[in-house]
Amino acid sequence: MLDGTPEGWYYFILLIVFAIMAAAWIGFARFSMARIERQMKRDGVTRQPSWDGVGLRVLWYASAIAFPVGIFNQANDPLIDVPTVRSYSTRFDRYLGWALMISGLIFLAIVLLGGFFFNLD
Repeated sequence: MLDGTPEGWYYFILLIVFAIMAAAWIGFARFSMARIERQMKRDGVTRQPSWDGVGLRVLWYASAIAFPVGIFNQANDPLIDVPTVRSYSTRFDRYLGWALMISGLIFLAIVLLGGFFFNLD
């Protein structure tokens, strides 16, 4: 993989960023989202999305917690109740949410740049 060529370095960096993003995703899902949903269930607040087959609910929770309510984080989101989720979040949840959002955006940028520069099929 790391053979000194630009493509080798690209795949090496892509693997590292993917590992960071995966760790942030799993960490946020297990430590933040699961705790928030348990507390909401204990308080009688219903969880809006009843089915999440591919795990994208983690991104909704992370963006609701990491970003301030505004143009990119609507308070009336149809999938989750953003103000309620934010009220159950802690500073640690915000840090994990930011880690997930930033690592995901960096991963996406690296994938797109690699496809552009290396003509990956």
